[in-house]
Amino acid sequence: MGLKINLVLLIFFTTLIICLFIIKQPNLNFYQPSNPFLLFSKKNNIETNLNKNFKEKLGQNLVVGIPNKIIDEKTEAILRYIKPAGIVLYARNYQSNLQFKELISQLQKISQEESGTCYFIMIDEEPNGATRLKLFQNVFYFNFPDWRTIEQGVEVLSKLGINVLLAPLADFPFNNDSFIKKRIPFDNYEDLISFNRTFINLLKKYNISATLKHFPGLGVFTKDPHDELPILSVQRDMFNQSLMIFKDGINNGADFVMTGHAIYENIDSKNLATFSSKIIKEILGRQLNFNGIIISDDLSEMILDIKGIDPAERGIKALKAGHNLIMYSHNLEKTKNIFDTIYINLNTDQELQSIIENNYQKIINFKKSSTCPNSKPNFTTKEDLM
Repeated sequence: MGLKINLVLLIFFTTLIICLFIIKQPNLNFYQPSNPFLLFSKKNNIETNLNKNFKEKLGQNLVVGIPNKIIDEKTEAILRYIKPAGIVLYARNYQSNLQFKELISQLQKISQEESGTCYFIMIDEEPNGATRLKLFQNVFYFNFPDWRTIEQGVEVLSKLGINVLLAPLADFPFNNDSFIKKRIPFDNYEDLISFNRTFINLLKKYNISATLKHFPGLGVFTKDPHDELPILSVQRDMFNQSLMIFKDGINNGADFVMTGHAIYENIDSKNLATFSSKIIKEILGRQLNFNGIIISDDLSEMILDIKGIDPAERGIKALKAGHNLIMYSHNLEKTKNIFDTIYINLNTDQELQSIIENNYQKIINFKKSSTCPNSKPNFTTKEDLM
């Protein structure tokens, strides 16, 4: 009988000791929180915030186009979702200076609310070349630039709120049959260098960033990349002269360089310049010592559609080749899908993550130091808009 009592007491005290030990050790594996769902929710919130942060950084690697002259609900929703670095505007977005100024003001309001910074507001307006607003038509007389008229056009761009001009061209037509010859009003590349130097400094006077294009120079090609992929083995002396045009523009303050959709067979036979790290990182970055913003030409259409390269893949290849900004000018709804696809790849691609992070920092720092303080349209009277 005494033995049974002792056994019961032993079991009781042993159980008591184990219970006390459990109470004092809340971090054991079998500890259960009082509200396990709350703990799970907090963990997911942290993960969601991290993902959201990376999505915003990805957005600052994109420039997009918008479809209309006004910002409808669908357009605004997509812009707030992607949070792009910039907007490229076209003739389809323009009705009048007053309407254009209001459109740009609304765009900048969205950008400030979503990312705390401004948009790059970009447009193609080349003296004697591609135009959206017809500001620089007939500004050359016997190959001499009318600087007074050109400056008036630059001032209008500044007042409208354009802070990045996709000009000047650095594509000297070394080939007399070059498709781009009609856009270059000079007979020798020294005159083009001189014009670009003055034009870049004029843009800087009005707080607009210049964009040299299309690196490393499309002037040797007869085929227009809007229609057919240009492929050519470029003579070394012509190639070096083309680089000189870009180098002088860079030395004189061009903030942006845009690459071109063409294959230079003797430089990189496998890749378009758009996807060539040799052309972008080695030649533009190291050889020409360009530390500004490298932007792709439009990736949403052009010859890349004919080549059958997936739109999201184009963006990833362009980023890995060395671009800081990738441009999708057309079909904003498709651009949202492209953005989502790149983001999905981003989750498992550490190289791409590093590129997105570095580009984000570069773009934000550039905006804070130069673009954003001058991002607001500044027409003061209705007469200024006429």
